[in-house]
Amino acid sequence: MNLPINDIKQIIKNTIIAETQIIEIKIPTSEKTALAMEINLDNKLEAWEIMRNLFPQTQLYPVIVACWLGKTDNWNNDIIDADLCCRFGYQQEPVENQNQNNSIPELITKIDKINIQDFLHQKTEITSEEFNKKLAFLEAQNHQQNLIDLRYLQWYEPINQPLALLLLPVENSWEILAYLHWYGAESLGSDKVMAMLKYWHEKYHIELVCHYGTMLQLTVKNKPKTCQEALQLAIEQEIIAPCTTMLPGVSLEDHACALLKSDTWFLHERP
Repeated sequence: MNLPINDIKQIIKNTIIAETQIIEIKIPTSEKTALAMEINLDNKLEAWEIMRNLFPQTQLYPVIVACWLGKTDNWNNDIIDADLCCRFGYQQEPVENQNQNNSIPELITKIDKINIQDFLHQKTEITSEEFNKKLAFLEAQNHQQNLIDLRYLQWYEPINQPLALLLLPVENSWEILAYLHWYGAESLGSDKVMAMLKYWHEKYHIELVCHYGTMLQLTVKNKPKTCQEALQLAIEQEIIAPCTTMLPGVSLEDHACALLKSDTWFLHERP
């Protein structure tokens, strides 16, 4: 059971979010509940960091979310009407997922049953010869220190949208996608995407900070160290979220070069 809201308020009483509004969010098909804290564009990242540091006390993982139904004068109603934990998206996933029990605990259990290397082998379309050609180009480009325009990786700013810091009863940030559906999982399955995020966490120490429906925004502590590693990572990200590079028209090599330099990731997949 979650900590009562009054206990959360006591824990944050000496922080910038001490006076924030907090409401309970029901999670369909689960006896567990989430909490939503009112935040804004100016304090959202600091609020996330505060609650992330307090995770050992709260056992609730924070993620920044935005509502897409418009903004009214009543934040409470905006958040409830958004139905943030709706299960509809999970019903649109691949048939093999739909035919199984995709309850939240079942989805999380499936993460460790996925062989990531087998998954990547099945989804990777680039040949070893093509990989080596791209790697040679990337190494030359990186050696010349060509500047890459990183604006396509800038985090989305949800202006004029109701914002909430959602506190979810999960142990790891990748498990958030078992509660909040991400559009990119409709083609692959939420279990595969969560397994990929876990794999990246173990390799690069990533954390999910913002979830905006079609966009995931993450921090990364350990950037790829070599061009070969960065190119492989760029391929993996295109498998999960091809719109990340396709919409801005960024080449695989340029994306790999950006990943060598950026300490934030932006994954985008939209209809």
